[in-house]
Amino acid sequence: MKTAVVGLGYVGLPLTIRLSQLNIEVLAIDTNLKKIKKLQKGILPFAQTEPSLEDFFKKEFKKGTLVFTTTFEKLSEIELIIVCVDTPIIGKVPNYKSLKNALKSIASYLKNGSIVVIESTVAPNTSKNLVIPILEKETKMKINKDFFVATVPERIRPNFIFEQLTTLSRVIGISDKKIENRLRQIYSRVTFGDIDFTNLTTAETVKTVENSFRDVNIAFANEIAIACEEIGVDVWKIRELVNKSPFHNMHMPGAGVGGHCIPKDPWLLASSVKDNRLNLIETSRKINDGMPAHIFALAQEALNEKKIKTSGANFAILGYSYVGNSDDTRNSPTEMLISILKSKKIKHKVHDPYVKKFSNQSIENMAKGAHILIIMVNHDIYRKINYKNMAGIMKTKIIIDGRNVVPIEEVNKLGFNYKGIGNKIT
Repeated sequence: MKTAVVGLGYVGLPLTIRLSQLNIEVLAIDTNLKKIKKLQKGILPFAQTEPSLEDFFKKEFKKGTLVFTTTFEKLSEIELIIVCVDTPIIGKVPNYKSLKNALKSIASYLKNGSIVVIESTVAPNTSKNLVIPILEKETKMKINKDFFVATVPERIRPNFIFEQLTTLSRVIGISDKKIENRLRQIYSRVTFGDIDFTNLTTAETVKTVENSFRDVNIAFANEIAIACEEIGVDVWKIRELVNKSPFHNMHMPGAGVGGHCIPKDPWLLASSVKDNRLNLIETSRKINDGMPAHIFALAQEALNEKKIKTSGANFAILGYSYVGNSDDTRNSPTEMLISILKSKKIKHKVHDPYVKKFSNQSIENMAKGAHILIIMVNHDIYRKINYKNMAGIMKTKIIIDGRNVVPIEEVNKLGFNYKGIGNKIT
């Protein structure tokens, strides 16, 4: 089938590349002109740290079969339209502005018999209550007679995008059994994983439940970590021993949960439930969103122990992306921490080797004269820090470890005041 991908972000662009690898001609659409101009020149506009993605893109670009554009007119020739636009939340409710705009643009050129696939993550019942009504209203066509809708939620995460795109199973919700074989022909080639067909709302729910499950489990680990700090035990030892018990898989605590999925998808699920409050999910979101503030509280405690006023301290922060060894900064916990520091007018510097804005100086230069060093991201480079050198250049030897990457015995011997998530033992 002639195929189009609408929305060329972390989901849409890798999918476009994958379809091209399968010798499927792809019309790739994004309304961001700056992004399209880069793609038209063969430049990957983001995710340069993603394994193999840039090499795959350059190889497919050389074929000359990828068409990058900001316009929708050629959709009139397309049989399969895959929507991968951003679906953020505002507060605790979904913001479908980009999705609505995409659907209205698609509707202007929708070909009879075409399939519109939603790969964007949406709240349960969104296809039924928003996607289909907009397409029917704008086209004057009828669902399952003149056009069809499917929802195929993505299952990828940074550092594993192409690996997961091509190996994980996919859940495909369909508006009519008539399109099952057509979609199986495409997606069974995209991935080697299983293909599970169901209805539209079940597929939407599966995706939001997946990330809500992860969020709840991370929140449990974070709450236990905070408890361990008070009890006086090491959460990482606790986790190791707990996970030796059958049927246990305690997640890793940390300085916060970022990314585009976990901070958002639980609220998408909750927004679709009107008669019952999802207390566990709401509490988990509160715990995980509160971890950057907990990092700041640990910093305050350490500074007080050194009799240093927090307002006069210089903070050196390592890591701005939301996940290790990646340039993806969406919903970065460090951004939350920085907002706290700014609100209190506390001096701070940030280093991240993968984020251009914060990669223009060495770790040592950034930390020189700092009263406190905070590790927010587990980049591999931060596991190789020379703490003997750091001890000589920092004004005060304080470390707050938000990702369990610091060699505790070594820094203690060097005289550092060390505090980590779930481990304040010195």
